[in-house]
Amino acid sequence: MTVKRKHKPKRALAGEIAEAIRLGQFRAGEWLRQIDLEEKFDATRFDVRAALDELVVRKAIEHVPNRGYRVAQLDRETLRHIRAVRVMIETATAPTIVAAIDPATLARLHDLAEQFAATVREGTRADQSRVNAEFHHVLYHLSGNPVLEELIWNLRDRGRGSNVTVWASHDSLLRSDSDHREMLEAIEARDAARLSGLIASHILKDAPEG
Repeated sequence: MTVKRKHKPKRALAGEIAEAIRLGQFRAGEWLRQIDLEEKFDATRFDVRAALDELVVRKAIEHVPNRGYRVAQLDRETLRHIRAVRVMIETATAPTIVAAIDPATLARLHDLAEQFAATVREGTRADQSRVNAEFHHVLYHLSGNPVLEELIWNLRDRGRGSNVTVWASHDSLLRSDSDHREMLEAIEARDAARLSGLIASHILKDAPEG
């Protein structure tokens, strides 16, 4: 019996696969079988292939001719370079964020910060990743530059191609929770310099040494 899969837009499906990589459901260097992805994400073979090609462009995964697709595996030097570029472009959004913030968006960010704190106390890693991503999506959307937003998320996804986890420990999760609250304090104070410094330390908090 032929299974009828759902059509999914390329970017939406690429986002779902990238999220699975962020959550550690696929390890750095792991081969991605298209038939498995069709089943896991209930998507057509054509859509899966298009999404994989999109992730290759983002460098979140690699295409090896005559072999297939695998999660990108980064060495520490490349990961450090990615973090350095992230610091440059994400901190550059700080002045625009404090200038563009409005009461409704600030309230939304406070709500997401509270949701994240709740997931740290009793949520799953999937819950933590989902709420954290939404917090940062809302934050960087204030840049008003969709190309910059796309670049930020492409780099964040690419940086998952390593053996360094999103949160290396529970203490790391607690630091992220504290960072979110301090970022909101800086935004409320219209302090772009402080916000920029907090964004930088937030990116580098679990950077491997050496």
